Amino acid sequence: MEKSAALACRRQLASVDFVRSTWIVAFAEVAEVISKPSSRDVTGGFDWMNAAHSNQVSPTAATTATIPMINGRRDRPLRPYRASRSAVGLVGDDSVNGGPGGRSWGWAGLGGPLCLVSGDLRLLHVHAHPDDESSKGAASTARYVAEGVEVLVATCTGGERGSILNPKMDRPEVLENISEIRRQEMDAAREILGIRQEWLGWVDSGFPEGDPLPPLPEGCFAARKVEDAAAPLVKLIREFRPQVVTTYDENGGYPHPDHVMCHQITVAAFEAAGDKDAYPELGEPWQPLKLYYHHTFHYERMKALHDGMIARGLESPYADRLKDWKPDPENERRITTRVECAQYFGIRDKALLAHATQIDPDGAWFAVPLEVHQEAWPTEDYELARSLVESEQPEDDLFAGLR
Repeated sequence: MEKSAALACRRQLASVDFVRSTWIVAFAEVAEVISKPSSRDVTGGFDWMNAAHSNQVSPTAATTATIPMINGRRDRPLRPYRASRSAVGLVGDDSVNGGPGGRSWGWAGLGGPLCLVSGDLRLLHVHAHPDDESSKGAASTARYVAEGVEVLVATCTGGERGSILNPKMDRPEVLENISEIRRQEMDAAREILGIRQEWLGWVDSGFPEGDPLPPLPEGCFAARKVEDAAAPLVKLIREFRPQVVTTYDENGGYPHPDHVMCHQITVAAFEAAGDKDAYPELGEPWQPLKLYYHHTFHYERMKALHDGMIARGLESPYADRLKDWKPDPENERRITTRVECAQYFGIRDKALLAHATQIDPDGAWFAVPLEVHQEAWPTEDYELARSLVESEQPEDDLFAGLR
């Protein structure tokens, strides 16, 4: 039965304990963010100085993506992990040891079911820092919670090296206790969204600045080996058993080392979770069926919001950005899925405001009235990067092909 948004906001769900694993099976490439720009401008001119991203030690404008160092080489660009399908078929009861009952899908070579397509639906968002779950996909999250979907957010780091982006919170006592305060903010946002949330336990990498860029802090998330950093996420996937997983694209959504690393471990964990030979001590294999990338700050959306403000005789906060922002049809074509969720934008905004160290209520995030957002761009947008089921595109549901 569909729950109301108000009820969804009050849901309290128990957390699951999980143990981080060390070195197991190496199957993903190791990457370290450096300063070499890629050929595509990921930000599209978005003003990152006003964006709520937790690790900007001192926020600066960024207009280029980065290329990782892979096995000591700096000349290999990040490759988009694009939609593809593998042969799947219905599995008999005797083909999966310990798998759930009901209708399951099997994939050759895997040691467990792909997903249970009858019964509960489960959605896993993988984010780099606390506040990312509220600035990317929060309204569609609230919609799915209201529909009865179980939603879990995996937060890779605690945002320990994040700046205080709200002037009203920029006080010495806040900075001294930033780690604990950011956890409290995450708790508040979790309650507003009605989700479960787990910390993967890695340490914030900070946002490197300078020319040349300084080395990443020792032991931070982005400096880890991908196969090590992916281990707790593999375990969480096998415990939670989501059918759908979301994260950022190969550029991290914007060129932050933790966002790029978040992409890498999510792709690695998506593939490894269903492999019986990978991380065998981390539980029974479980293969999610769909992997999506968030597309939030793209040209078409920002232009629509700008036009909506002008049509109402209001000053647009995007006017200057759009002057130098060249349309990127290739990037726009990557969007495959638009989830209608305008009625949940209010919940999204409340979740954003819960991250008081990161969000200034009088700042850029709330320069456009709620009704303009709802009328000008009523969806949150995603790219289907990997799918093991057939669905007709364009989609309007992250669970298209599964229900």
